Amino acid sequence: MSDQAPQQPSQDMMAIWREWLTQTERQFNAFFNQSMNTEPFARSMGGYTEMTAAYQRMVTEGMQRYLTFMNMPSRTDIIGLGETLRTIEDRLGRIEETLQIAAEAVEMSDDRSVPRMEPVRTRRPPGFPLADEAQPIPEGLRR
Repeated sequence: MSDQAPQQPSQDMMAIWREWLTQTERQFNAFFNQSMNTEPFARSMGGYTEMTAAYQRMVTEGMQRYLTFMNMPSRTDIIGLGETLRTIEDRLGRIEETLQIAAEAVEMSDDRSVPRMEPVRTRRPPGFPLADEAQPIPEGLRR
């Protein structure tokens, strides 16, 4: 029984504290809901938003000027580079597909019965005799 006596007041204190917290939260919610529905609050929040956006633009422009001065790419430059790279990769993909289709078409139409014509060799290296001017191989070079 001695164990139950000390727990009763602490449980009551917790219940009282929880009730106080709930009531306080309800009062704050009611107050802020009422104040947020007013025109002055809306104007002040709109002004604050405009001021924050202007500050952000100013910081962004300043950072871009600084990075340009330091000869470093900005976030905008990196994003542009990524978009350019993505475009190049897409084009390469389409080229690969086109080449694959062309290679398959050539393989299908490739007729093995027709011999391939080799180009006629018209140029001769210097000192190479023509076929009708063939000279005998010297004795020292024969095997």
